[in-house]
Amino acid sequence: MLSNSGINKVLLLGQITNDPFIDSYVNDQRYVSVTLVTNEQIKRGDDTVEHNEYHKIKIPEKMVSQDRLQLQAGQVVFIEGKIHTSAVIDNDNIKRYNLEVIVNKLEVLNLVSVTA
Repeated sequence: MLSNSGINKVLLLGQITNDPFIDSYVNDQRYVSVTLVTNEQIKRGDDTVEHNEYHKIKIPEKMVSQDRLQLQAGQVVFIEGKIHTSAVIDNDNIKRYNLEVIVNKLEVLNLVSVTA
């Protein structure tokens, strides 16, 4: 094994917060973009607080069209992918970084909420 090898793998289960849209092209490949929210309960002292985390998700367009996925806001999805970081220079000449998850596996889940 190479000494500089590593693992770049992300597993997320969350809810799509916006309708998908074609956002970017990388190496002549189009990507469908969505925002995924994950939430967790965090214990702070005697209280439990809900924490939401928002993730930028890029899905190869051919994955969506081949699987005939009908993605929309509100759906719960499980994704597997990798982290991709890119840098851009803003109008004030400051270098900013974008963190995105590039999807290689996606499953739409039909979750039913149960109340007691």
